[in-house]
Amino acid sequence: MTALPLLVFDTNILMDVLLGRGGAGAVLLVQLAEQKRIEIVVPEYVLLEFRGTALRWLRDEMGRVHEVRRAANEWARSQELDQAAEELKTAVADIETRLKRLPAEVDVVIMRLRSVARVHPHTVDVHFRGDLRYLEGRPPDRPSDGLKDCRIYEALLEIARNDRAMTRPKFLVTRDSDFDIKELVDELDLLGFKIRKDPGRLYGELRVPSVP
Repeated sequence: MTALPLLVFDTNILMDVLLGRGGAGAVLLVQLAEQKRIEIVVPEYVLLEFRGTALRWLRDEMGRVHEVRRAANEWARSQELDQAAEELKTAVADIETRLKRLPAEVDVVIMRLRSVARVHPHTVDVHFRGDLRYLEGRPPDRPSDGLKDCRIYEALLEIARNDRAMTRPKFLVTRDSDFDIKELVDELDLLGFKIRKDPGRLYGELRVPSVP
């Protein structure tokens, strides 16, 4: 039996699953895994980071809703702007309702990934190697989020080395350019991994054509 393509998801791809961003390409990849057409691996650290990132993002967005509502209330006092302001308030109320539903969906996404993907455990060794990578100034040690990225990258290296004997397409799926560094790209290439930032196109390449 031919080994299934292997995909490792970054945190931002789980945000895509939650929000259906980017044409829902990430959601479609999860569906491929549910159909057992691909294998997804998610570092446990990514699941943990996703939960915190998502909940903080939702709190920030609710703050923006309140700011827009205050502005709309002020604009509604103007005869020139009142109609548009009322339309905006209606739209903001709809967005607020949808945002209030999303916190409960965060754990639903986590449970869905745990049911369909292989979760790679975040061990003390992986955590420590990530911290050392950051302390040594090795990429992806950016000032912002660099420590978290170093821990994720060490988890990815462990996944890649464990799967090195398997001949199959292997991808790190991410939206960010955090890992677009020649040293990292070359190291991943030696381990058979390619970086993909286009989940929708990747889905089109990996899905099995339906039988007429």
